[in-house]
Amino acid sequence: MKLPRYLSSKLIKNKQEGSARPVLIIAQISIAISIIAMLISFSIIRGFKTEIKNKVVGFNGHLQIANYSNIADAFSTDPIVYPRDDVESIKSIKNVISVAPIIEKPAILHENDLIEGIVFKGINKEYPTDFFNENLVKGRLPNLDTTLTEVCISENLAKKYNLDLDSAVRVYFFKEGQYTPRGRKLKVVGIYNTGLQDYDNHYILGNIKIPQQLDGWGDTLVGAYEIFLSNIDIIDFLKPIILQKLDYDVQLIDVREKESRFFSWLEMLNSNVIVIYILMTIVAFINIIGILLILILEKIKFIGLMKTLGMTTKKLSSVFLWLTMRYIMYSLLIGNIITIAIIIIQNLWHIIPLNETMYYMSYVPMQLNIDYFIIANLAIIILGLLGIIIPRIVIRQISPSEAVIAE
Repeated sequence: MKLPRYLSSKLIKNKQEGSARPVLIIAQISIAISIIAMLISFSIIRGFKTEIKNKVVGFNGHLQIANYSNIADAFSTDPIVYPRDDVESIKSIKNVISVAPIIEKPAILHENDLIEGIVFKGINKEYPTDFFNENLVKGRLPNLDTTLTEVCISENLAKKYNLDLDSAVRVYFFKEGQYTPRGRKLKVVGIYNTGLQDYDNHYILGNIKIPQQLDGWGDTLVGAYEIFLSNIDIIDFLKPIILQKLDYDVQLIDVREKESRFFSWLEMLNSNVIVIYILMTIVAFINIIGILLILILEKIKFIGLMKTLGMTTKKLSSVFLWLTMRYIMYSLLIGNIITIAIIIIQNLWHIIPLNETMYYMSYVPMQLNIDYFIIANLAIIILGLLGIIIPRIVIRQISPSEAVIAE
């Protein structure tokens, strides 16, 4: 392969491609655009899926331990003992970040002559609050040590009810068997915005002791436990391990099943990426073939001379393959640099906005994944290698005598 590589290096230094040079430049630009389109599509879909998954998990945990009655009623009044030995044993499992008790209770928010059905999510100090802290717009999260009057509401509810920090709100809770709701006057100490409208429009956070007192449960009963893992991708691996430690009176609920509407929608996005990938691959392959054919036609005298000197079709094909790969690698280099620059700029300054109501976030998220970059670049390189079939067919048909005298 030394001779083909040497000849290709000499040819690449020759800038006299004549009228073919603009066409070669256009072909290179097309390949660069193809790799940019592939990588940007991958990064957007991956970033979008990661953001939505993180938001859904932030409200629900990766897994949830609940009574079997929760199958029929998401806000079951059938409590679970707190603490439990089987649940405590789960905390020692590797990649289990947190196991925290919660109570989710339906309620009514009544303020400024407006009424809204909400979900009061009661948490304690064991609950990982990183997600809500990251999405705080104003204020802080409720004091979970002793205060029973503080809540954190969403920005959507704050705007709808004209509320701000230190505003008083009245929340009415319902108890099974009682038709008259029990009201509590609470103070807004924090306002959050996750962009996930289905939750932001309804969820408020407060001390778990509030619903415990209302239902007469005391400190030893909770509604469920939420389990947070280090990564959503390890759910299937850890589920059987966690199930082995749990007693038979509770069930383990997967967030992907509990909120299947979101995860099914996210899986559908994969088909869009596949379509884009196929189209861009076809475009790239056509341009690779175009580069090969243009180079062969431009170097037809060279081919005739080499054939006259006894060079085989295989070696001549390798010369043009090396030549084409140089053009491809240059296009890939430019395409990758532009893609990385776009991703960094977008993640830093969010220059491409989104309708938060429709897409659950205010900007286009882009996630830089080395594995996708490697796959996309390898795909283009492999197409270039497969392109050696074309020059072999063309070169085989070229007559040395006619090629040498051709103008």
